[in-house]
Amino acid sequence: MKPSNEWDENDVLQLIESLVEENIQLDYKASASLQKTDEKKKEISKDVSAFANSVGGTIVYGVAQYADANRRRFPERIDGGCDPVEISKEWLEQVINSRIQPRIEGIRIHPIQLERTAPGKVIYTVSIPESFTAHQASDHRYYRRYNFESVPMEDYARCD
Repeated sequence: MKPSNEWDENDVLQLIESLVEENIQLDYKASASLQKTDEKKKEISKDVSAFANSVGGTIVYGVAQYADANRRRFPERIDGGCDPVEISKEWLEQVINSRIQPRIEGIRIHPIQLERTAPGKVIYTVSIPESFTAHQASDHRYYRRYNFESVPMEDYARCD
């Protein structure tokens, strides 16, 4: 599969059709995760910093998910996306850059036009590189990925 910063709507639909499970390097989030509230901005900083503090990966904003009986998480559908005028790539970049310290170099935010499922709307992929320093979220905590979750790092943890 091509890099997530090159995906289009068909690539995301293929992830859904193939039931590509969330994992340490892939997370699905609903479009509502990009609301302009302090709570949602805090969650964005937590999730993005967790990827950088682990092995890097991709967050797909705009995909509804479900969990099976074993708590494994799968993509269900594109959830309708966001209005790109209200939730823009630049707004998302500003949230990430202003709420994570130190700034994570190399993040790529890619808007995906929803030509088939929701014309005029977009979803976003956020590609986060693995970092070699720890990045702190806006709640002054350090997070890392554990399976499909962002969890606080223990005081003895280090990024490697």
